[in-house]
Amino acid sequence: MPLPILAHQAPVLPLKLWRPAAWNGTALVIGSIAPDLEYVLLTGDVRANRGFAHGVVGQLVFCLPVTLALVLLIGRFGLGEVLVARMGARFAWLAGAATDVRQAGGLRRACVSALVGSFSHVALDKLTHRVLPRWLPVHRAHLGRLSFTTPTIVQLVVSCGCVLVALWLLVRIARLPVPPAPAARPGRALIAALALVGSAVALFHARPVIRNPDAYFDAGPLYVWGHIAFVAVCGAGTGALLAGTLLAAWDRRARAPRAA
Repeated sequence: MPLPILAHQAPVLPLKLWRPAAWNGTALVIGSIAPDLEYVLLTGDVRANRGFAHGVVGQLVFCLPVTLALVLLIGRFGLGEVLVARMGARFAWLAGAATDVRQAGGLRRACVSALVGSFSHVALDKLTHRVLPRWLPVHRAHLGRLSFTTPTIVQLVVSCGCVLVALWLLVRIARLPVPPAPAARPGRALIAALALVGSAVALFHARPVIRNPDAYFDAGPLYVWGHIAFVAVCGAGTGALLAGTLLAAWDRRARAPRAA
C-alpha cells in the first residue's frame, strides 16, 4: 500500500468502537501494521525481500511476537499515561493504551487482537494487489514521469479511501469519554528529542529505498514518499516509547518513599 500508516488501521478500528471491552485497541493497531515492520530496517533492494511477515508463518513468528512485545511494554509500564502527562490533556484518550493487559484475560485478548490486526493487513493487501485488479480491465496511464497500471490505481484509490475512514474513526474514538488527564510532568523535551533521533535513524536505514524508487511498483516515487512517512513515524514512535520508558522509571523513583 502506498500509504501504510492509517490505511491499514481502517479495517480494525471499527472493532474497538463496536465492542471496546472485547479488543485490545493497541494490539489491533500495531498488529495491523506489523507485517510491514520488516521493511523499516531494510537496507538492501526491496525487490529482494520476500515479504516473509506477510505469510502465515511470518504472522506467528514475527508479527505476533513483535506486536505483543510492544503492547506489553506500553501496558505494563503505563506508557500511555506517562506520555499524556507530558503531551497535554488533548491526548488524554491515549492514557489507557494497552493497560487492559494487566486485567484477567488481558494477554489472551492482546494475542487475538494482534493476530486479527496482522491478518487484516494481509487480507487488504491481497484485495488491492490481486483480487480487484484481476476483475478490472487492464489499464496504463501516464502522468509526467509517473506510470500508473490498474493495480497501482487500485492501491492508490483504496489506500486514500482507507486513510479518510481511519481519520474519521480516530476522531470518533478521541471523542469517547475518558478519565481526566494525569497531572502535567516535565519531560516533553526528552520525548521530542528521542522521537526526532528515532525518525532520523529510521530514515538513514531507508536510504537505499529512497534512492531507488524503481524498486517499487509503477509510480515508484509516490510509494517512496509513503515509505518515507512510514519509516519516519515508526522511528519517531520507537523514540517516544524509549523516552516513555525512561520517564516511567523516573516517575516510579520519584514516587518511591524515601528512607528516613
